[in-house]
Amino acid sequence: MYLSQLVGKTLFVGNAPRGVCLGVGVSLKTQRVRYLLCAGNAGARTADFAINASSILRTNETGIYLSRLRAVFPQNCAKLFPKLPVYAQNGVFLGCITDLKMSSFCAECVFTDTGEKIPVSCVTACLDAVIVRKAPVYPLGQRIPAPVLSFENAGTTVTRPLLKKAVERGELIKLTLSLPPFTTTAR
Repeated sequence: MYLSQLVGKTLFVGNAPRGVCLGVGVSLKTQRVRYLLCAGNAGARTADFAINASSILRTNETGIYLSRLRAVFPQNCAKLFPKLPVYAQNGVFLGCITDLKMSSFCAECVFTDTGEKIPVSCVTACLDAVIVRKAPVYPLGQRIPAPVLSFENAGTTVTRPLLKKAVERGELIKLTLSLPPFTTTAR
């Protein structure tokens, strides 16, 4: 599902239209879509109220059907709307949001009008503009290619305990150089 499939659709509780969806509120911690940001009328440019995403029964071409209409105050989330400008931490303009890819209401990446595809995990702040940081070169959770250095019981992914053990042993550079793109061997 994409943000463009939700924006502009009428909200229904039963058969009564109650407003229009303008954007979504995404938790920066879990990347889950927690809120629908809505307005009372179709011509509004700003959101008047928010609704929990858990109240969505179904969506189709005609609208978004809700189990209840209980307005909430969005907390600890990034409010993502189409046409919101996106900037890097160093101030470089990356474009304006055109879409947001979601799978089972978990946000994956933001698309901009300049062709940028930015993972939601890189979003650090959002208000009148979205600020993103560079994706870490070796993020936690990256697969470790075979052979796994000299770490016993290291597993197959990079974890915090593995990084801590590498720092304690003074082998962080050795671990880093064993990961892609420095090696071509991968499991």
